[in-house]
Amino acid sequence: MIARKSLFIAISSFLLRFVSWIEFIIIVKLWGDFAPEALGIIGFTMSFLALFSIVADLGFNAAHIKRISEGRDLGTCIGTFATIKIILTGLMTAIALITIFILKITAHEEFYDTTTESIIFIFLIFNIISNLLSIPIITFTGKKEMVKREFPFIIGRIIGLPFVVLVAIAGVSIAGISPAFIWPSYLQSLQQFIADHAVESLAAIYLISWIATFLIGMWFLRKYPLKKPSWKLFKSYFSFAMPMMFLPIIGIISQNVGMLMIGYFWSSVEVGYYFTMVAVVGIVTVFPASVSAVLFPSISEYCSNKNFDKIKQTTHLAERYISMITIPILIGIMVLANPLINIVMSDAFLPAASVLIILAVFISISCLNSPYSSLIKGMDKPSILTKIGIATCLISIILNYLFIPKDGLLSSFGINGAAGAAGATVISALVGFILLRIAVKKLTGINILQSHTPRHIIAGLIAGIILYCLAFRASFFPSIYWYHLLMFIGVGTVSYLGILIVLKEFNKQDLDFFLDLLRPKKMLKYVSSELKEKPRKPN
Repeated sequence: MIARKSLFIAISSFLLRFVSWIEFIIIVKLWGDFAPEALGIIGFTMSFLALFSIVADLGFNAAHIKRISEGRDLGTCIGTFATIKIILTGLMTAIALITIFILKITAHEEFYDTTTESIIFIFLIFNIISNLLSIPIITFTGKKEMVKREFPFIIGRIIGLPFVVLVAIAGVSIAGISPAFIWPSYLQSLQQFIADHAVESLAAIYLISWIATFLIGMWFLRKYPLKKPSWKLFKSYFSFAMPMMFLPIIGIISQNVGMLMIGYFWSSVEVGYYFTMVAVVGIVTVFPASVSAVLFPSISEYCSNKNFDKIKQTTHLAERYISMITIPILIGIMVLANPLINIVMSDAFLPAASVLIILAVFISISCLNSPYSSLIKGMDKPSILTKIGIATCLISIILNYLFIPKDGLLSSFGINGAAGAAGATVISALVGFILLRIAVKKLTGINILQSHTPRHIIAGLIAGIILYCLAFRASFFPSIYWYHLLMFIGVGTVSYLGILIVLKEFNKQDLDFFLDLLRPKKMLKYVSSELKEKPRKPN
């Protein structure tokens, strides 16, 4: 059932990414060369405000999952967690407003720019909604009810899509971009307002979508028991969260420090390059993130039952399939980076090809790490992740500072700006990879590197070489179009699977496993059963 739940999350995440991709394509095609700047402004603002979200988590999300999966009283857990989240969200909002007020005084006219200030307040409300949304979403995660966890995001994103189209076709006044067509006279004032405030309007759409997501999530939660918060349970939450408190802090800083430094040393356009490439390559994290979402509460349950053999077996299997699926995709992205950017986005983003390639390496490392992070959290050893996270975060900050400036340490090799941030991320992730594997080896005896991962890498590299020769060395494709990419995907997949079979890394059991997962009837049965099922205590 872990596999089917993970697959549902993966399908949901791909659907969300697909809708995001449609939105992105619409913006890029209609806004042209202004798109990197617009997306850079949004990306920088989101990264700036994400720093304040540190206060709103502090490890209590993981603690909620842990206590629910252990079988604690569900109503008391929800009441206690909701109280904690409301208090922390209020604290986050107060700190953010005080900081913004101080910046307005110290930055003088620069901060009074209408676009910048309004976007900051839009995304501040976005962050407030996001943190309150975790009340239902984290509860569903702890219950391993992944359909209820994912549906609010799907519906919310679909609701936001037509509004994105509306903003995109209205044009952009400051960039001299005319509307896609002549609007009716009674709508021209609306069109002009959107065009005059294009970036703010786009930011507002994110907020509308997130409000819809929150309302749907709370609607799913309405039948769950809600009891008074318990001081005893709060202390239990706090005891688990205390060593975990640094993890969300470290994660948020690590994820956003590069974006903020790019904005400081460069421009919003360079931020746009990095922001969009992170989004593109991030689609590969869908599967490992889906597995981890189910793996953490599952391992927690196994741990409470002292079933350590099951923990090792589940972690091995998760890593194997994550490696098998993600490695060839990432190698394909690295090989086809330029045509992929040109077709999926536009030539305005071609300067970011090196960023995409470097980030693909980072995502490979991150994907391989995900089951082991879940293992450590599930075994109630968050202090290990905290120590590793602090080390990698410090390395990331130092390397970003050295690599990002125009005259940075690697600028002579053409690596600075967004590419420098990507390089710093890869090196810090590699250090984290090594430290995490050593820690898991000491904790459980699991080997630092399983034998199947090198085989997947070898098969992926050979398939990548075949793709490179076919796409760039042969004379069949003077220009590459979208339908060529579909053919390359087919050739790459067949080549990869063929090499895996030769290496005895893919067999009939694996084939049966994937075919069983992909049976629509079983997936629909699972979705239907969860939506109809009444809240119950975990086994």
